[in-house]
Amino acid sequence: MLTTLKKITFASLSATVFFGAIGALQAAEVRLGQGILPPYGIKEQDGGIEVDIVRAALAKKGHTVTVRFVPFGRVGKDLEDGKIDAANTLTPGSGVKAEYSDSHIAYQNVATTLKEKGLNISSIADLGNHKVVAFAKASIFLGDEFAKMAEGNKNYREVADQVTQNKLLMTGRTEAVVGDIRIFKYYNKQIEGQVELKEVTFHQVFEPTNYHVAFKDASLRDDFNAGLKEIKANGEYDAIIAKYVQE
Repeated sequence: MLTTLKKITFASLSATVFFGAIGALQAAEVRLGQGILPPYGIKEQDGGIEVDIVRAALAKKGHTVTVRFVPFGRVGKDLEDGKIDAANTLTPGSGVKAEYSDSHIAYQNVATTLKEKGLNISSIADLGNHKVVAFAKASIFLGDEFAKMAEGNKNYREVADQVTQNKLLMTGRTEAVVGDIRIFKYYNKQIEGQVELKEVTFHQVFEPTNYHVAFKDASLRDDFNAGLKEIKANGEYDAIIAKYVQE
């Protein structure tokens, strides 16, 4: 009887160790390539909205994440070269061969003006009548209609550092700035105390752009998708965004 009990106990213990080992093997340290663009990817904080979303979602399946912060133009190449396991931020139309996740974030570009000016901007074409500062290469990324407006507007220019947009708008040196609404809100916090912050109007004349995480491995992609659904359902997703900007 004692011998039999020992055999059962040993078998149970062996099974526990075996399946525990399988679980450990399934959990991975994921190398994430992240484009540098606060508040989505903030190198100095080893975080940002997108980084935190990826970490939280993959953690649901026991995975950990280390981040390689690079310029946006490099994330796709780094993934294809095998330097990373996952890349932010891409779309299935990027030309990068990968296993694409469900959309984990949407960028919403807007035209932002000072409320006190009372400007009526209901279309992209309306921007052609005003001094406009957009983010670098906006005339390439924002479609043909925007490119046409930019080409015909002598008072249009682009800046690489998007915090400059906020400063130019608040000091009245431009009439409208074009960029993602969360980026604008984030940088307004950064310049508080440097310039007088005024109330603004966000003109939603652009469609949102849905982005995805590109993975080398389909099973890791599936784990991320499952975790993403979970953090959206339990409130973690919204809490991550609220940590950086108020919607």
